Amino acid sequence: MILIKFLFLGFSTALLFPPFFIFPLGFFIFPYFYSQLLKLNQILSTSLYFFCGIFYGAGFLCILLIWIKNPFLINEATKNYAFFSSFLIIFISFIFGLVFILFKYTRNFSFKIFCIPLFLIITEIFIANFWYGFPWLSFAMIISNNPIGSYFLYLFGTHATGFLLLNLFLIPQFFIKREKLFVLIKPFSIIILLIFIIIFSIHLINYQEINKKEFKEIYIELFQMNNPVLNNDELSTKEEYIEIVNFIKKSEADLIVLGENNFPFIVNNINQIELDKLLKPNQTLIIGATRNENKKYFNSLLVVEKNNTYFFDKKILVPFGEFIPFRAYLGFMDFIVGSSDFDIGSKDRFVEIKDQYTFIPVICYEIIFFWKLLNKTNNFSDLIVNITNDAWFGDFVGPYQHFYLTKMRAAEFNKPLVRVSNNGITAIFDNNGKILSSTKLNKKEIINFNLEIGGGVNLIFYHKILNIFLIFIFLTNIYFLLFKKNDNTNI
Repeated sequence: MILIKFLFLGFSTALLFPPFFIFPLGFFIFPYFYSQLLKLNQILSTSLYFFCGIFYGAGFLCILLIWIKNPFLINEATKNYAFFSSFLIIFISFIFGLVFILFKYTRNFSFKIFCIPLFLIITEIFIANFWYGFPWLSFAMIISNNPIGSYFLYLFGTHATGFLLLNLFLIPQFFIKREKLFVLIKPFSIIILLIFIIIFSIHLINYQEINKKEFKEIYIELFQMNNPVLNNDELSTKEEYIEIVNFIKKSEADLIVLGENNFPFIVNNINQIELDKLLKPNQTLIIGATRNENKKYFNSLLVVEKNNTYFFDKKILVPFGEFIPFRAYLGFMDFIVGSSDFDIGSKDRFVEIKDQYTFIPVICYEIIFFWKLLNKTNNFSDLIVNITNDAWFGDFVGPYQHFYLTKMRAAEFNKPLVRVSNNGITAIFDNNGKILSSTKLNKKEIINFNLEIGGGVNLIFYHKILNIFLIFIFLTNIYFLLFKKNDNTNI
């Protein structure tokens, strides 16, 4: 019965995320989560903790990642292999199971209630960094749809925001166990609180620097083409190209942006695509394309100016989507990716437009790898440009989750962000993560907007310190759990 309860808790947790955003539910889920852990303490079975974690993870991920099977359903040839998508859910659920075993050793009230957010966020960090990494599971997404959430993302970053949020959800438990409330007031807790206050003060001081940055305005036009994901029809390809040509000819924007792989032909020579001839002297075009160089294929973002075209190649590729790991042993999976892999780009993630402004190029799901996007070269760029094609994610939760993960980056990096998705959701965000303009999913739409751009001060360095701090506290707890006597007081 307790396994079913954790399965239900997993289902319920997914409802906190986009597109549901049932935020108040969190104040019931996590106190109940805690009460069920107390019941497990009376059994003390390692295997039961493990399976409770698996059931919680499976319930959670079956909703959160329900879109994961959709790439298989796009093509008739791969529909019968959609069950492969369940392997990711099983694998991550297994990780939850291993983490839940740690709860067996946290039997003290104050220690356990602190460890619930800590262990869940450490699980999030581990999943984001293990092997190729999959940082889609982000508890900070729960508040990505409101200004307060954006402010916390700016101040604390993704992982620490998730940690604070989960602690907030557990506050009702303090009132349920009022007689134990003062147990929490320990030197260890006070030290943690002081560290957060100090870091928060540093954040506020740096926040004042934002107003000192000069902003400039550019006229942007975004084209959501809503083309089919797979299109091998030669006539349709020519029609798409004509549509792009006509759109560019009509545009008066300073910056024209289309989605990932919207250029309908493979680019063998970027100087021969001829789109630059359509541009006015003051215009810049950004469009996604597949680029072939020396028999290597790249998922590229093309930057086209009058008489000049250059590119940025995607650097974070999708395993089993754009390449097959250990292809020599997994060649039978060619039906998913094809007989050849995409290659990793080598150029720095930084583009300068005619000495006027700079932007950070991001292709598709690279946007969720927030710790890999900023560096010393591009940290003060004026803008982030993200091109994507979310038709692979289906029509339900996937595109909305990807959209809000992107929205989080604008607030976290304190930079305006332009997002163009082939099928939606296309949008423009200001540096606070506010949606200035957006489209509907699966519609052909155009956005025209005068956007203020400028590289405001961000706090990424402090975010990294907070992440290291959380990991340090986790490792310290593990040390005490494994090598020190634990308070076995049952509550």
